[in-house]
Amino acid sequence: MELIRSRLDIVALVGEFVPLTQAGNNWKSRCPFHQERSPSFIVSPVRQTFHCFGCGEGGDAFSFVMKSESLSFMEAAEKLALRVGVKIEADRQLRPEDKERLRMREANEFAAEHYHQVLKKEAAAETARAYVGSRRLSAASVEQFKLGYAPRNGSLVAAALKKGFTVEVLLKAGLAAKRPDGSLRDYFFDRLIFPIRDAKGGFVGFGGRTLGDGEPKYLNTPESPVFSKSRVLYGLYEGLAQTRKARRAHLMEGYMDVIASHQHGLKTACAPLGTALTVEHATLIKRYADTVAIVFDADAAGQTAAVRGAEIALESGLSTRVASVPEGKDPDEFLHAKGLAAFQSAVEEAQDLVAFKTELLIKRAGALDPEAKSAIAKDVMATIARCPDEVLKDEWVRRLASRLGLNEESLRRAGGKAIPQMRRRPGGAADEKAAAPIKPAELTPGDLQLLGLLFKTPSSARDLPDADLESAAARAIVAALRAPGACEGQWGPRLLDALGPAERGVASRLLNDELGYEDPAATLRALVGKRRAQRRLKEIEPLVLSQKDAPVDPGLRDEFQRLVAQLKGTKR
Repeated sequence: MELIRSRLDIVALVGEFVPLTQAGNNWKSRCPFHQERSPSFIVSPVRQTFHCFGCGEGGDAFSFVMKSESLSFMEAAEKLALRVGVKIEADRQLRPEDKERLRMREANEFAAEHYHQVLKKEAAAETARAYVGSRRLSAASVEQFKLGYAPRNGSLVAAALKKGFTVEVLLKAGLAAKRPDGSLRDYFFDRLIFPIRDAKGGFVGFGGRTLGDGEPKYLNTPESPVFSKSRVLYGLYEGLAQTRKARRAHLMEGYMDVIASHQHGLKTACAPLGTALTVEHATLIKRYADTVAIVFDADAAGQTAAVRGAEIALESGLSTRVASVPEGKDPDEFLHAKGLAAFQSAVEEAQDLVAFKTELLIKRAGALDPEAKSAIAKDVMATIARCPDEVLKDEWVRRLASRLGLNEESLRRAGGKAIPQMRRRPGGAADEKAAAPIKPAELTPGDLQLLGLLFKTPSSARDLPDADLESAAARAIVAALRAPGACEGQWGPRLLDALGPAERGVASRLLNDELGYEDPAATLRALVGKRRAQRRLKEIEPLVLSQKDAPVDPGLRDEFQRLVAQLKGTKR
């Protein structure tokens, strides 16, 4: 992990999630983990750490990715390893389940390349190549999305076993299946293969389109420890840079729609894998975008699916638009026929969810009699209630009342019944309040000042005994700094790894504190000296002052007077 850390630039990493501005030696932004008006989120390029002085979140690149993308430590490590070109070995340091997941990912990587080479080179893939040509997919798109072909007779299992992958790994990864007689076969055969990447860029599964009369038409990898179709969006990784830059995503229906969009220049297109949009999908999009435009087929089923998906996106805090493709075409067909400019023009006319749903229900109702108005109002108000933005909700109620010719206050009273007591937040928490700030460990003001100085000269920790510290948390932090090699190189992230959550919050804040000292080592020595003098004075003061008439040891009296003078800043 140290090699990964040494190659990372936390400023570049965090800057892909939030806009950063330089502030002295550090970089600053509004916190991505809680709502705030003024920026209190600091990123330190020197220490390779971050800290929010508002909510208390802090850590290094690993903890930032874990928090931002709801990943485990191992998942964050895999993502960052890919970023800096480091291969994580499945060695003894990994838990058995992590070794297995890593091996399954390697098997998927092997399978993606195998299928891709079959499509490009083998005679058995001639029909698949003809199909790709008929769908007007460019050679660049085939390469970008690493399209492949699973031949009718199967060839992956034999190649993977020869490469050293076990039967168990191939079965768990969904690359192989067992016949009734117990023998092994390829899971996919005679299908055009769409390799599926997660947001880290690793291959986690595959989609296969039949090229004959087989059923189902599309077949996905079964659920596995590395693949869940409710958590993956096809094409998101391929357009991640553009999505982050635009802070906008376009949600399509299928593989071909996404590839055609990217091929024509709309790199922000992605799609769920044959399933409705889930809360996990919306949370994934929200990591990289603020707005999502849901592009749907013009039939009734497409409209219903668009509304359902848009409501989930809205509830997750995304600004949500709904767009239909003109002329009843799929995005794939329309793009090839009319081009990007015409498609973008249609998408730009997308309505917000409430306007779209209102017009859709009015169209389906036909006559707007009182009963129809009441039914539409209740349905749309239930959608409005799912929005976490109170200002937006207020505006939508006003517009709905105007569109239906209803009394605004009556709508609000009716709508109040639809507002749930608890609302699912992005990431799955069922609480409409902001996440509670991390409660840092309690330290005395003196310990905070001492640690602040110590973090400027961390090697001084070895000369600082526990007796000079007043709180257990401070002693834990200093003990971590005394560990062999703890203060070498980029020591900040290592320190955070060694601490518990409460102590980590304090250390993160101090690591990113911009307080400066002309000579921190000298200031630290002076502070420690003062604290020792105060402690000694407290010990001997009763012995000196309690003996009013009895003789006091001259040495003790002299020490007492010297300490009093020292603490007053004068000499005797």
